Amino acid sequence: MNFFIYLFFLTIFIFFLNSFFRKKNFLISTTGDDHQKFASSEVIPLSGGIFIFLGIIYFYNINSSFFYIFSFLILMLGFFSDLKLFKSAVLRLLAQVSLVIFFVIFTELKIQDTRIFLLDKLLENIFLNYLFVSFCILILINGSNFIDGLNTLNIGYYILICIVFYYLKLEGLIIYLDNLLFFIFFVLATIFVINILNRMFLGDAGSYILGFIFSIVLIETYNLNNSLSPYFIILLLWYPCFETLFSIIRKNIVKKSPMSPDTNHLHQLIFLYIKKKFQINLYYSNIISANIINLYNAVIFLISINYISNSQVQIFLILLNLFLYTAIYFKIYFYKLKNLL
Repeated sequence: MNFFIYLFFLTIFIFFLNSFFRKKNFLISTTGDDHQKFASSEVIPLSGGIFIFLGIIYFYNINSSFFYIFSFLILMLGFFSDLKLFKSAVLRLLAQVSLVIFFVIFTELKIQDTRIFLLDKLLENIFLNYLFVSFCILILINGSNFIDGLNTLNIGYYILICIVFYYLKLEGLIIYLDNLLFFIFFVLATIFVINILNRMFLGDAGSYILGFIFSIVLIETYNLNNSLSPYFIILLLWYPCFETLFSIIRKNIVKKSPMSPDTNHLHQLIFLYIKKKFQINLYYSNIISANIINLYNAVIFLISINYISNSQVQIFLILLNLFLYTAIYFKIYFYKLKNLL
């Protein structure tokens, strides 16, 4: 009961905070970036990160204060990006790398077993293990930011992960830290509603902290459950992670900096296709596109939870996702070249 009371007052607080931000023209979405035209033409506060931080940190009962400190620093890094105070993508990445590596070392966060013999041998070296864990966290932080271009897409994706793990816990198939994912679900569900009403966006701050928190939670969950296939965890995170890898590859092909933003991510292409093909306005094209992607992932997750220990099935599903992503991407990309340019 205390949780829902806290969540209620937190929601009221955020609404007042959003009104203040809009009045002062502070931390708002209309900063001129091209990708913002896919979300809304309205002035929307980028306050989702504040909501997540205040909503989750209150319930994350751990002995170490490092999680709170580094979550706050990740949040602030995102705010600096949202406010255009940290414009250099290279410096932002260096700041991310520094924060994540320090966090991993201070908390001694490790991955115990990948079921890949050569990699496991390398990970026996503590420093290589720390670097590998840091790399995984950084991929998800940036992938989370890459897929944050449509209302409810990023939030809805992580809600699906919460549902998957809560179901597995109810079935007695896994254990995880306290009831953190239970609390995260209700925090994100509240943001989902506010977001779909165009009253709050995540911004870089919200995307960064979501990627940071979920990467840690999933690593810890995997370490606590030897029966889980590591490829099941990879499958749950395939979309933001592959979005990062695919974006780097395609930008390199056209000799563009991997760190420079563009409007050629899959979700943006799907949005443009739906908007042009069916002549639907921006708001509905946005919502439909986001939910098509999340509905697909919901189906994949529904299949995967029946084989959480079966690496062969998980690998097959991962490869299926990568194939379909690539095929759909190029089909819609060429449609964009033909019809929208």
